[in-house]
Amino acid sequence: MSKGKVLLVGTSYGAMHMLLRLKKMGYSVSVCGGIESDPCHQHADESYYVDYSVKEILLELCKENIFDYIVPTCNDYSYNSASYVSTKMDKYFGFDNYSVTNILHEKELFRQFTLENNLPAPRSISKDNPAVNKFSDLPFPILVKPNDSFSGKGVTQVFSKDKVKTAIDKAESFSTDGKVVLEEFVDGTLHSHSAIIQNGEILIDFFVDEFCTVYPYQVNCSSLSYKLSSEIKIRVSASILKIIKKLSLKDGLLHTQFIAKDNVFWLIETMRRCPGDLYSELISKSTGFDYLDCYLKPFLNKKNPKKFNKNIKYIARHTVSVAKKMILGSVDYAVSTESLNIVPLVECGRTIKPAPFDKLSIIFLEFNSKEELMHGTPKIDKLVSVHEIKI
Repeated sequence: MSKGKVLLVGTSYGAMHMLLRLKKMGYSVSVCGGIESDPCHQHADESYYVDYSVKEILLELCKENIFDYIVPTCNDYSYNSASYVSTKMDKYFGFDNYSVTNILHEKELFRQFTLENNLPAPRSISKDNPAVNKFSDLPFPILVKPNDSFSGKGVTQVFSKDKVKTAIDKAESFSTDGKVVLEEFVDGTLHSHSAIIQNGEILIDFFVDEFCTVYPYQVNCSSLSYKLSSEIKIRVSASILKIIKKLSLKDGLLHTQFIAKDNVFWLIETMRRCPGDLYSELISKSTGFDYLDCYLKPFLNKKNPKKFNKNIKYIARHTVSVAKKMILGSVDYAVSTESLNIVPLVECGRTIKPAPFDKLSIIFLEFNSKEELMHGTPKIDKLVSVHEIKI
């Protein structure tokens, strides 16, 4: 007998592990997504071929059908639309009010929130601010970003005033709300912090070192962090707890990217949806912690356990992508099969777009020591060779 009917908002490969887990847990799983060839449509109990990025469409779907639970997948559109539906219908579990979701997921509102609450973050200015043409408070270089895009799409680093207009136009083309943020460029190492929230506190959290070796604003290599000092970790966790308290966040995941340099750090962006590219598997393979289970439970109106066992392994994750458009011929992995796990994403002969638009595979590689992990993670792309078919 089914434990209830779940609507999984998203149908790509990143949602497959959620679909399979939910079915294993005993739920009937419906999925929604506009691409009929997506894998979740092939394995769900029921499919709806709709564009869930349009929140009113998702709202109508949920009004017309009876779902006991909604679970967002691994992109901002999925979480934002689901949060909107939950707020409008005053139903479903694990979601903050939609106004809180906007603060956390929109760059302009999040920067305003960090400023008002004295949280460390890059200085920024909205494109619509009258001071935007003066740049008096933002020395070059600056970053020009779409307000609501993800995966680094539409981001440009600008070194002079005459290039700003072109960068704004590019950012606008990737923004669904047409808003653009101009942001102080901060230099340092990139990291992520994943916190499982329960009863207004951090139940457990993880720090990850992240690298962008193909496209400068999209992470493609990562591993548990052994670079960050204990002091920085404590201060980052304290800042995240402050966000949790200020916004009275519901139980669930709060995932944050930040940049650190020496004893200084800046919060870059936050999200309440599951990070993509099988981030959950990186944590699970590295620690034995069931990240996916703890992500799903609040949406199913369940509490997470208060104690966890950890079993540390030195695992790195790498997302294979290319710097130029090509027809995929083959991929070589110059590592031993005993330590390598490959998740293929595309088939031979397909035209591949350059990062950040297409990904060929995700690999997990185990190292023998902490030192090897730290040294090897940002160099995994050197072990992967992508061969193209030339016509």
